[in-house]
Parts: sequence; C-alpha cells; structure tokens
Amino acid sequence: MAALQRFLQLEHRRRLRSQSVYINAHIRTNFTPLDSLSDDAILRKFRLPRTKILELFQIVKPHLQRATRRNYALSPEVQLLATLRYFAVGSFMEVVGDGLGLSKSSVSKTVTTVTPLLLQLMKSILVFPKTPEEIQLANQQFYDLDNIPRVIGIIDGTLIPVLSPKVNEPLYICRKGYPAINVQVVCDHQGMFTDIVAKWPGSTHDSFAWANSAICQMAEEGGFGDSWLLGDNGYPLRPYLLTPVQHPATIAEERFNQAHGRTPIVERTASASPVVA
Repeated sequence: MAALQRFLQLEHRRRLRSQSVYINAHIRTNFTPLDSLSDDAILRKFRLPRTKILELFQIVKPHLQRATRRNYALSPEVQLLATLRYFAVGSFMEVVGDGLGLSKSSVSKTVTTVTPLLLQLMKSILVFPKTPEEIQLANQQFYDLDNIPRVIGIIDGTLIPVLSPKVNEPLYICRKGYPAINVQVVCDHQGMFTDIVAKWPGSTHDSFAWANSAICQMAEEGGFGDSWLLGDNGYPLRPYLLTPVQHPATIAEERFNQAHGRTPIVERTASASPVVA
C-alpha cells in the first residue's frame, strides 16, 4: 500500500513538472504579448508604441537568434520585450520575470545580452537630421505641428532618478531633492529621440550640459544650416536655438510663445522615467 502511494505521488509530481515544462516552453517560443495587449497597455508596460517596438524588433531579431541546441530557447521577441520591460519599470528582475512568465535568471541573462546590442545599434537608430533633405523634411514636419518655421528639433533636459551613488553623491542630488542623472534629449516631431547625452549628474544645469555637448559644437559650426532647435529658458538664446520670449510685448511675441508652448514633446516622452542603478 505504501509503495502504491509513493508511486502515485511521484506520478503526480511528474505530471506537474510536465505541465510546467510545457507552459515554460510555450512562453519561450510562442508568447506574443503584442498580440494580446491593447495599444495603451503596451505603451504603459514597455514605454514604446507598438509600431516602434515592431520596428526595433526587426532590427535586433537577426542578432538575437540564439545559436543553441537547447530546447525552448527564448525567442528574440521575448528577449526584447523582457529587456524593454526591465528598462520601463526599473524593478527587480524577478518582478519583471513574473510579469512575463520567466525566471529571474532568464531575465538577467536576457538583459545582459540585449543591452549591449541596443547600445551598439543606437548610432544607427538615433539619427539627427544632417543632410539638406533630412533638415527640410524635419522643418516641414515641425511646421505642420506648431506653425513655427525652420525647426529641426526640440531640446530639453529630463531628470532620471538613480540609486544613490557611493561616490560624489551630493553632485547627483537634483533641484527636486533626489539623486538623478540630468539627461539632455533632442526629439523629433513625433517625440522620438534624435540625440541623447546621458552623462551629467543631477545638479548639472541644462545650459552647461548643452555647452559641453557634441550637438552644440555641431550647431556652432553651422551644422543646422538656417534651422534651429526649440528650447526652454534654461538654454541660452542663440541664432540656432530659440527660447520663449520672457516678456512678450507684442501680439506676434505672444503668438510665438503660445506656439512654442504647444510642443512639450520631451516632457511627454520622458514623463515616467524608471529608477536605474
């Protein structure tokens, strides 16, 4: 009788393990949350719209095909989504894994693999308008958006919270009182990044980050042509960088400020930044 009970217990465990393996295999090879989630849910979970995730997937897919003989290797789509989810929430890998049906170790290996790849591909993805044709297209797209001519992009700084660093911690305390990195971002008319500088501590002023950036040097050397960036009053007024009129005295100046204020693209794009290590 005892032997029969032992056999039934082992059989029950075997079936549970078999079901677990099947579920895990399905997640690793067939799980496609993009097919089951709404556009709003995708934007909340991954901080990118569906179309942009699909575009990014086509770029990284050839590099994420795992050359392994193991059964049920993570698909490129699952690898990318797990990494984007980790970036979006800045949470523990185990929490990210629970949301995608993956183990902590799987998320860790995936993020470690995909992150260097994204950094490597960033130069081809983040493209600031440089040719006359690209600049003209950007001018037209921004004019359709806010009726300001000759705009090539919108610049602003956004504070990305970080864990308190062990070295030079006071330098990272931003004006809002928490440790952060002051990230300078340039966006196009759709809010897509065209240039990023993410190396200054949170106490750094936007104007200092701008003056010490490659894109500022590009502007000084005439790389914008007759176009300009739009920025807030944290930036200096230059022939290539327009800021709001501080004390508008005419109807034209008031209309310019109104049009300038209708394009808070950077704030919307980086409004919910995760905590990063």
